[in-house]
Formats: sequence, C-alpha cells, structure tokens
Amino acid sequence: MQKMLLKSLSLIIALICYLVSPASVAADDKPIKLKLASVSAPSGQVLDSDGVQWWMDRVTERTKGRVTFETFWGSSLAAPIAHLDILQKGMVDIILGCRIYTPGKTPLGPYHYVIPFGPTDMRMVNKATRQIYEEIPAFREELAKQNALLIANFVTMPYDVISKAPVSSLADMKGRKIGLIGQYFGRWAKAAGLVPVVAPMSERYNLLQSGVTEMDFHPITHMNAFKVQELARNYIKVEAMVGAPWDLLFNLEKFKSLPPDIQKIMLDAGKEAEIAMASELSGKWRDKILNSWKAQGVTFSEFPAEERAKWAALVEDIPSEWALEMEQKGLPGWQIMNRYQEITTELGYKWPRKWAVKK
Repeated sequence: MQKMLLKSLSLIIALICYLVSPASVAADDKPIKLKLASVSAPSGQVLDSDGVQWWMDRVTERTKGRVTFETFWGSSLAAPIAHLDILQKGMVDIILGCRIYTPGKTPLGPYHYVIPFGPTDMRMVNKATRQIYEEIPAFREELAKQNALLIANFVTMPYDVISKAPVSSLADMKGRKIGLIGQYFGRWAKAAGLVPVVAPMSERYNLLQSGVTEMDFHPITHMNAFKVQELARNYIKVEAMVGAPWDLLFNLEKFKSLPPDIQKIMLDAGKEAEIAMASELSGKWRDKILNSWKAQGVTFSEFPAEERAKWAALVEDIPSEWALEMEQKGLPGWQIMNRYQEITTELGYKWPRKWAVKK
C-alpha cells in the first residue's frame, strides 16, 4: 500500500514539474506567424489597408511580439474574387477581402449597397453594421460555411459625385452619362435621369477623358486614387450612402487552434480597428485629399437636401426585391432590411423614405 502511494505521489510530482517546466512555458509562448493576403494595395496607399495595418500593429503589440504577420498586398497571391477560396482552403490565415465579389457564397454581404440614400456618418454605419452582425446569426453562419470568421468590417467614405460641369439639381443631371459600378447603382442613376455607364474604377479616367462619361460616382478615396479630379473639377456632396464592403476574415479552423488569450486580443482589436477606420484614419485621408484637390482647383458643393429627397422618392423599392430574393434562399432578408433601418434611426439618422415595404 505504501509503495502504491509513493508511486502515485511520484507521478503527481513529475506532472507538476512538467507543467511548470521551461519547456512547457516556452510552448505557450511559442511565436505565431500568420500569413495575410489582401485584395488592396499596401497601407499608406488606400484607407482600408490602413485599418488592417492598425489591427496588425495592435495585435503584435498586445501579444508582446508573440504574433507577427507576413503580408501579401495588392492581390499578389490570388485574384480579388479568389481570396475567400484561398482562406477557406487554409492557404492563408487571414484575408482582407470583399464579400461583394462572391455573392454566390456570401449573398448577405452587400446589403448596404441595396439601400439607397442611407446614413453617411461612417461611425454610425460602423456601429449599426457591427450590431446587426451580432444580432442576426445568419451573417456568422454564412461565413462559417466558408471556414471564415469576421475579425473586422471596414466602411467606405460616402458615395458622392464628381462632374465636368456644375450640378445642383436633378434637372442638371438629366441625360448626363455617369460612371459607376454594381448591380443597383445604375437603377438609382436612371431614376434621376442619368445615363449609367458600368465600368470598374480603373477605367473611369479613360471614360472621362474620351467623353464617354461626364460624371463619376464613388467615394472620394477611390476617385483620388485614379485621379479623375484631373478631368472632372466639380465635386458634389450627394451623400448617397456609405458601404461596408471590406472584411478582415480569419480562417476559422486556424483561429480555433490559437490560445484563448490570443483569440480575445484579435477580436477586441478588430472591433477597435473598425472604429479607428471610421473616425481617425478616414479623417486623415479626407483632410489630405480635400486639401490636395483644393490646391488643384477642384470646386466643392452640396447637393440640396430637397433634391436628394426627390431623388430617393423616384428610386424603386430595390430593398424589397433583395429581401424577397434572400428569403427564397432561406435567409432573413426582411429582418436585415428592417433592422438596419431601425438601428440607424435609433442612432439618429432620418431616412428620406421607408424601404423594404411589404406589399
């Protein structure tokens, strides 16, 4: 009996020694190097990448250097549309991607782009987007099916108009050709009497230069990146919407394999990065661009509120169409459309009209 007790005591002591041994502690502190691929150019060149860099810096700092990153910017590892695939397959650990590029796999992703004339306060849109994401499980389930977990979602600057000629009313817009992207913006444009020309931002300068278009519709950051202000000198603050297309996504299996303290640091820093992007980082970009444009002779004006309201009234209820389409896929389309309007109203936004009205 005494021998058995001594043997058991010896095993317990050995286990304790192992758990507190330098080798065990070293295993817990083992460096973690993660591979991140981005659809966007490096930090310092585009706003969304600044948000990613902000997050990486905080994670490395808060983990005391345990976590570092190997970055592949500018779609250098895969085409933008393929970033979700390389994340899902574990070829990279993290991506800055865009769910708008993969509507078949992430149909809920582009819901902001369905709703015309929504809020343009970036901080409000960020807060509402985070809240609705956490309230409605379908968003997380959609990503989990792709072996992905959301770390941060980054908003755009407001969508405005730049034009060769001054514009201050719907009458001024009638018959003018405008460059834009997407499935829905063209319908907004037609409602205002504009002639939509769908083309990627990389082609907009040539379209303006050749006279194919006279106006352009995008956030100021994108306009500046492709220098369209050199050809169209009138910037009109239309405030059509703020999107939330940029997703910092983590491979779900890889994330689950990380120590709990690292997971928490990453998730907390992700939420903070969203806020920093919507306020501090975007503010710096806005000031930088506006000062540069003023020096280049660009004029600035605001589209009258009454004309904006008229425009909103002319657009078809596209959110209803989207809600029905999602419901047919077994997804909560009506809930998302209505909840987003409810949350932003609670945050202080006054919608020009009610969208997603059931008939």
